[in-house]
Amino acid sequence: MGVITLQKRSWLIGLLVVVLMAVFAVTAAAEEREVRYVTLEEAEQIALENSVKLKLAKLAVEEAEFQYKQAEAAMIMKPSPVVLMQAQAGLDIARQQYLTALDELALEVRTDYFNALRMQNLLQIAQEGLESARRHEEVAKKKLAAGTATRLDVIKATRNVLNSQASVSQARHGLELAQMKFRQTLGLELDAAVLPKEIDLDVEPQEVDLEKDIEYALANRDEIKQLVLAIQVAEKNVEISDNDYTPVLTLEQAKLNLAKLKLQLEQARQGLALQIRQSYTDWKQAEERIPVLQKGVEEAVEMLRLSELSYEADMITSNDLQDAQLGVLSAKNDLINAIYDYNLAKARYFHAVARPLAGQQ
Repeated sequence: MGVITLQKRSWLIGLLVVVLMAVFAVTAAAEEREVRYVTLEEAEQIALENSVKLKLAKLAVEEAEFQYKQAEAAMIMKPSPVVLMQAQAGLDIARQQYLTALDELALEVRTDYFNALRMQNLLQIAQEGLESARRHEEVAKKKLAAGTATRLDVIKATRNVLNSQASVSQARHGLELAQMKFRQTLGLELDAAVLPKEIDLDVEPQEVDLEKDIEYALANRDEIKQLVLAIQVAEKNVEISDNDYTPVLTLEQAKLNLAKLKLQLEQARQGLALQIRQSYTDWKQAEERIPVLQKGVEEAVEMLRLSELSYEADMITSNDLQDAQLGVLSAKNDLINAIYDYNLAKARYFHAVARPLAGQQ
């Protein structure tokens, strides 16, 4: 009986060792999985290959091509210039919608790429704040031991460390969500080992001709082109319906449809012009903020340096030092957000004026 029990124990121990080895092997393999850092161009290419929205737009083009071929075939048995023109317009619109989906995908990739990098930078700033809080806590403990600080000073310093740890945790969660959103836009698994590569973002002022860009957009934005095509079909329909054989009500309906489309085009042009001017204002306002915020960071860092020296020399209170620490974190966060806001605002402006984003830095 004892031998059997011993054999069972040996078998269970052996099984446990095998299971543990398997777990360790899987863990090690996961840890050793190399992270692929992709450039913006590589991210766009991955999204182009995987985007379901883009694939649907491409299928819509193929369907419109098929319908146009059907309309051509029907012309043999029952000629109808309007039907053929409508089929051609449908094909042109499908192609324009594909280009729209392409550029919207490029903007979404760029937005998520920048937001993931933004959150990475904000996490680094939060970690710097935690290190600063820990240094403050150590100084407070040494001052307490030397009799130059109170227990309340240490409690405040420790609370500041805990707050900083919570900020780091919050920033880390924000980063994880931003990275998941980035992978989702690329059409990858949410836990895929793919991350955006850190890049030096351009903050140099860039001049554009707003009026010329608006003029170009009003002629080249996809929604404008689609309405122009629809108006051309409606005008042809009115022309064909204006004869002695077509019922008057049919002609009146064709004229109403044409008038409605022309009003929609005018409304779309007005809305687009306003959208472009708003995008331009957002871009330039973000551009103007950056130099101010850069000086703000310099000022806050110098203020913290002086505050740390003053605190060690018992010239200021722990509250004053904590205010200086928070000032640095706030200034750095504002600058990072402004830099990414600037680049995103610039991307949205070029998107609004119908300038292609795909493949551009």
